[in-house]
Amino acid sequence: MKYSVFAMIFSVIISILNNTKFFDILEMFLSPLLTTLNIPSSFVNGFFAGIIELTNGVSQIAKIPFKAISFNIILCSFLLGFGGVSILLQVLSITSSSDISIKPYIIGKLMQGSFAALYTYLLLSNFTFLNFDI
Repeated sequence: MKYSVFAMIFSVIISILNNTKFFDILEMFLSPLLTTLNIPSSFVNGFFAGIIELTNGVSQIAKIPFKAISFNIILCSFLLGFGGVSILLQVLSITSSSDISIKPYIIGKLMQGSFAALYTYLLLSNFTFLNFDI
């Protein structure tokens, strides 16, 4: 029961960040880089919300209307592999009473998210029947 509190707390934090226009400011700073990479800036909010709390971020990214839907899928793959800060803190709360270090777990989750995104990209680019881009 206490672990679901993390998701609720981080959902409130995401709501506060949305209402204070923090993500809009972040989007404004990142827009030159995103324009260079040909990525719509509308993904900033969903990506960083997903870094904070998984379900909110994936939900926001899934709702973004983008012609290259494979980008939405790849970004969601990364977030699902990583899990978000909420999940990391849940694991930390469980392991805090032991001698287990959280650093390898965090590095492993970043690697898992990166590999998930890479494998999804390779799958979508090599199997055309899986690619639903318009």
